[in-house]
Amino acid sequence: MPVLVCFGDCLTAREVDDKGNERLTSRIRGALDEWIVINAGSSPTSRDGVSRFQSDVLSYQPDYVTIFFGTQEACLDYSSDLSEFERNIGYMVNNLPPERVILISPSPVMNEENTNVTNRKIEGYAERIKQLAERFGTRHIDLWQLVHEHRRNSSLYEKDGVQLSGKGYKLITKEVLQSLGRRRKFKPSIKLF
Repeated sequence: MPVLVCFGDCLTAREVDDKGNERLTSRIRGALDEWIVINAGSSPTSRDGVSRFQSDVLSYQPDYVTIFFGTQEACLDYSSDLSEFERNIGYMVNNLPPERVILISPSPVMNEENTNVTNRKIEGYAERIKQLAERFGTRHIDLWQLVHEHRRNSSLYEKDGVQLSGKGYKLITKEVLQSLGRRRKFKPSIKLF
């Protein structure tokens, strides 16, 4: 069975939200039932991600890895600067075959006092992810751009404006599956007469 590790911050962590809605890893697992899909999300920063990269990613000998850091990191006072962020993500990609890596750029935040300031900072992280994907030849999901294309759809986020909603995770899942060359398997609906 192929192994996919979903590695990242709080936007990757947890299988379901407080309302019981599936988040990223559980949605992907539901679509790739013939795969082993591992949730390795928890650290708030790429710096923390580097410290757990061996145990949470490499130890599984994955066939594919999603790497999704930056949104939470840009919002924290003690976050990595862009240079350190780039080094951290570069370290992760350097330890994997690039054709097996899917870099996911951070998403903007939607509900915050200083949204414009924070989003400018997040945009810098998103741009670095895009540059790293080009430099290393990895797959790339430009979540920053995707969310901007759906900007008027505030239902992509939970009330805090940072955490993605079920609809937000559905959007990312679709992109991950496309990046893997897969289509979402929908369970057939049964009509009762």
